[in-house]
Amino acid sequence: MKNFIYAVFLGFAALFAGCQNSLISDEEKVEFILPDSNESELSMLSRWKICVCSADYEKEYYLGAGEKSVLVEVNRNEPVCFTAAPLTYLKDGSEVSFFKPAGAVYPYDSEGDFYSGKLKCPLTWESGFTAYVMQKIIKSKKETGIGTEELKSFLMQFNWKKMQDKINQNIADSILDFKNHDSEVNPKFYNPWQIDLFTLLDNLSFAIFEAKYLNTSYIFSVEKEIAQIPSEAECLSSFIPENQIIKNYKVLALKKKISQSFLIDNTYAVTLSASSAKKVSAEFTYMPILIDDYEYSD
Repeated sequence: MKNFIYAVFLGFAALFAGCQNSLISDEEKVEFILPDSNESELSMLSRWKICVCSADYEKEYYLGAGEKSVLVEVNRNEPVCFTAAPLTYLKDGSEVSFFKPAGAVYPYDSEGDFYSGKLKCPLTWESGFTAYVMQKIIKSKKETGIGTEELKSFLMQFNWKKMQDKINQNIADSILDFKNHDSEVNPKFYNPWQIDLFTLLDNLSFAIFEAKYLNTSYIFSVEKEIAQIPSEAECLSSFIPENQIIKNYKVLALKKKISQSFLIDNTYAVTLSASSAKKVSAEFTYMPILIDDYEYSD
């Protein structure tokens, strides 16, 4: 009898252990929420160019303009960067890739929790640069032959949330400067895509980071008329948060002697290069038509 009871006990123990293992999974599903396509810049949205990247996974593909989110299975608490670049139509129907991607980094941008089954990561334009930087780090490290587990450890030792919080704060502060300024000199909008990317990536590759690497330098606040852009023309930056500044204050943020393109009236581009806030060269060109292609997501 004792042997029988012992056997039954072992059976229940094994069954219970099996249930626990099925409940405590090393993977979870995360819903990455795409930006609101009702924004004026996305009125001619064609599709999304998606890039999902982690230490052991990389995929690029397209999603239709009507998609609102993407469900991705990830390893719990291991960094995953997700970017979505909007591809848009010009007035003539040509498709172009002009706008910088929105992005999110799991688990730092996630909301909700595993147990509720509602873990989400909203993509924002402000987070696009951070997600892009992680993609670059992952790809460069893989090119050196680093192992998957070592790469995971490297990514997890860096405070990605602190980096994004600093970028968010810099953007918010620059917008506030415009709202409060009362002098003849325009404030400078903070665009993270104007950061010295080479220096930032070089230091991050050696796990070196300081907030100063997120500073932008030699930035000029250039008035539209000095940039030879008609005041009535719609002028769009590739970094979507900047466009409200351009609309309200008629100024563009340019980096010294670095060419930067803007979309004019959803028809053509103007490439600007500034040596000062008053000395700007402008070249009007056609927008490069998109010709590359990836698979569509199932």
